[in-house]
Amino acid sequence: MDYILLISVIVLQNIAVVLDNQGVFYLTKNFKQKNIAKTFATKHQIDFLSRGFLFFAPPLLGFMLIKNNLDLILLTFSISSLISLLTTFFQCYELNFKLHLKFKEIKISIWHIFIGIMIFSFYMYVPFYLNIISYFFKEDSLWIVQLSPSLTMLSSAFVVFFLDPKLAKFIDSKNKNDSAVVLEMMMMRIIGRLFLVFISVYIYLKFY
Repeated sequence: MDYILLISVIVLQNIAVVLDNQGVFYLTKNFKQKNIAKTFATKHQIDFLSRGFLFFAPPLLGFMLIKNNLDLILLTFSISSLISLLTTFFQCYELNFKLHLKFKEIKISIWHIFIGIMIFSFYMYVPFYLNIISYFFKEDSLWIVQLSPSLTMLSSAFVVFFLDPKLAKFIDSKNKNDSAVVLEMMMMRIIGRLFLVFISVYIYLKFY
């Protein structure tokens, strides 16, 4: 039963992550097409599927929590975060291959690296953190896990109100050869997911 839960959460979570990456990467790869409105519609459909898969993982994590199975939650967190890093890296590599980007053009600042770490090490992984915290504060666990939509909204707000507008500005600009915006988007995701692996492994080693 434990292995079924572990595999189920990992599969659901990483399908959600892959689709989340694919949504914005699909738009980036196809912005030169004439049917730009259709491209945006497809992106939103991909985003919808991503959130759909993402919503199935928290109930399974909650089931692990009520069984007091912290070890399983920590193991699932670590494996899932590692797979998320690998899939994000390969999706970025595929995007780079498609667009022939030049990494020498990257102009990502220390501030943006910090933001990327803070956002993408939590983005789409809030339920894991909350269920781990709830294990140690069982009397407050009912309201702690309810924070998931609010905290997810805060991390999503950065993507929606900062990264997406920057990408939209790049698409609307006349200088399509300036790939710095796309490279910055990719690097922030990779760096954030790398830091996510560090966090999950550290927690695993500390409490397992």
